[in-house]
Amino acid sequence: MSDTRETHQRMGWLPSLRSRWWTVLLGFSLMLNLAVVGVMAGGFWAGRGGERLAGVSYVQLIPRNFFRDLPSDRRQQLMQIVRDNREDLRNLRATSEGVSVKLADALEKPTFSIEDVQRTVAEFSTGTQSLAARGGDVVVKIVSQLTPEERKLLAEAIRNRADRGRRKKRD
Repeated sequence: MSDTRETHQRMGWLPSLRSRWWTVLLGFSLMLNLAVVGVMAGGFWAGRGGERLAGVSYVQLIPRNFFRDLPSDRRQQLMQIVRDNREDLRNLRATSEGVSVKLADALEKPTFSIEDVQRTVAEFSTGTQSLAARGGDVVVKIVSQLTPEERKLLAEAIRNRADRGRRKKRD
């Protein structure tokens, strides 16, 4: 009888769970946490861990998956083109955001004219100083440095992204 008291007193620092459901819930939580850690560790050991593809969103024509599938040194070479042009692209993005305010002003003018709206939209969408044109220049620079095999991979990545988009719209 004294043995059970001593055991109970030695284990007194453990919280007592009043329900088996709490034990099951804590068990599932532990399993989920271990699974997340396992996935993260697997990605790190497979060579896909931690690297952020900063700036790829400026180049909308090239899917991120294309860059992820390239070897690290080649990916760094091509991403350097994006990094070299990032400041220009950021400035153009900020300018293009200001164009929407100009459009709102053109719409509210007492002397409304469709020409003002067309001019504002043209400022946003055309010309060498538009975000789309500058991003297009960056895409051309990247594509000009690709090998034939990499061009095939890029074409496949673009088609896969388009197929995913179509499937998403259907669902």
